[in-house]
Parts: sequence; C-alpha cells; structure tokens
Amino acid sequence: MNVRVDQVLGGGQSNILAGEFSVNVDLGYLIENGEIVGRVKDCMIAGNVFEEFNNIVAIGNKAEWQGSTKVPPFYFKSMNIAGS
Repeated sequence: MNVRVDQVLGGGQSNILAGEFSVNVDLGYLIENGEIVGRVKDCMIAGNVFEEFNNIVAIGNKAEWQGSTKVPPFYFKSMNIAGS
C-alpha cells in the first residue's frame, strides 16, 4: 500500500530519547499506480525516526512551513501504517 500523508493530528506519542513515534493521520491519500485513488481514514503511522531517516528515497525541492518548522516533503521506502 502506498500512502501520501499530508497532515497528522497533534504531536502523537513518542519516546524522544529512543526515537520512537506514533501519530494519527489527519489527511492521507491512497496511491495506486502513481495516481491518488482515495482518502485514508482512521490510521496512524509509527516507527523509529532514526530508522525511518535511513529509508529516505527522495527529498522534495520545495520546503513548506509545518507548524514552526520549514521542511521539504520526504519519500520513504517504507513505514509502518496501522488502520482499517
């Protein structure tokens, strides 16, 4: 399953020292064959930030403000998604 996550709800749960995180997806899209085919609801992403940043495939060239941080989009090889 390929999912594009645009927004998450709040700061989620985390263990900052260990790098563990889990956060609910507020706005996400299901991608099939490179096309958006629907919305993703009632799911969360979770993992270890140190491991996830070792799985970056690409980084976008246009940074946008996300709260108080200006960051570009990231494309990860894989990430844990839980939901129905």
